[in-house]
Amino acid sequence: MADLSPAEIMLDSLVPAQRLIRRLQAVLKAPNPYVGIRLSPEAKAARAAFQSVVQHDLDELTAQRGKCVALVKLIPDTTARTVIKLRYGLVGSGYEKMPHFKIGEKLNYSEKTIFRYHQRGIDQLNQILVRGIA
Repeated sequence: MADLSPAEIMLDSLVPAQRLIRRLQAVLKAPNPYVGIRLSPEAKAARAAFQSVVQHDLDELTAQRGKCVALVKLIPDTTARTVIKLRYGLVGSGYEKMPHFKIGEKLNYSEKTIFRYHQRGIDQLNQILVRGIA
């Protein structure tokens, strides 16, 4: 297997990051499991510290995702940009990579054409990264 380019590494990290973002959001929204029980000041402090750490991690992941999305928006070829967005969950659920054949069905292109647009998007994103826009 060939080494991955910087763009591929960045994009491959998006799906698990988006999954983790959703999990951390769910952790923060979860109700206190000790409803009706009085917590000690130490327990309250530990819970607050935990929530602070989770919020910090969530903020960092969300910012990193935002940077990636902004870079993908700079891909000049609109079809290649759309293929990249669909492939890496920047449109829709974001829980998993969309297979190339499904992208082809959605955009009414052959799978071979989708592969070409995908590679074009990767190449253009790598150029953006090399130019230092990141």
